[in-house]
Amino acid sequence: MNGYEYIQVGDNQYIYYGINQEQNVFCMMEVNFDASGDYVENINFVDNASEEQIALLQNQIQEQQKQLSDLEQQQMEKELDDYYAQLEEDRQKEEEAQAKADAEAEAQAEADRKAEKERLAEEEKKQQEEEEAQVKADEEEADAEASLEDEAQTESESEQEEDTEAFEEEEPAEQTVSQEQAIQLVRDQQGISEDSPLLVEYDHLDDSGNYIIHVYESVVDNEETGEGHTATQGWYQVSPSDGAITDVTVDGY
Repeated sequence: MNGYEYIQVGDNQYIYYGINQEQNVFCMMEVNFDASGDYVENINFVDNASEEQIALLQNQIQEQQKQLSDLEQQQMEKELDDYYAQLEEDRQKEEEAQAKADAEAEAQAEADRKAEKERLAEEEKKQQEEEEAQVKADEEEADAEASLEDEAQTESESEQEEDTEAFEEEEPAEQTVSQEQAIQLVRDQQGISEDSPLLVEYDHLDDSGNYIIHVYESVVDNEETGEGHTATQGWYQVSPSDGAITDVTVDGY
């Protein structure tokens, strides 16, 4: 029992107390010895005793302190006081360390939440900017297409005006043949009777003011739906002044 102090609490019964050198903790042991002083049994062993356990054994110690010398009592009280002080200091350190760890964990969690919030806000901002940029690009593309269409329309109208003015400036030829007469002239020339499946129709005036007559047949491809197509037999130019007929099929009107 080297390194331990002890007090007698009964016949051949002692309480040893001190520091366990192997575990570096305060220990108290209640043991019995026989009449010859040989160790008999360990009645109670408290390793790293709690306050309640120490207080319980301390009651036994206090009952025997009257038998100790003043110096021994002071030494024992000092050792117990030192232990309690060390125990309180360790507990405070542990509480402070835990409080510090909790504070650091909370601060880190708050920093993580803030960082995540900022990241989400940045992603949302970036997405919004991309959407706005896409909308702007679509609008610019639509404006460019509209501008090109306007320019093409303006150019087309300008060309039509020029063609109309040029046509109006030309001295109109004296018309002695009407559209109906032109159609009949073509019928007569091509031998197309009124009951012929071939259709003879006025189509338009060419740049020289001549009638363009279209001769074609309407072909039904689907009798149920009535869908079909036209089969052109020829295009004929008829002079409104003298009724002269010219085959212009190769021109592909």
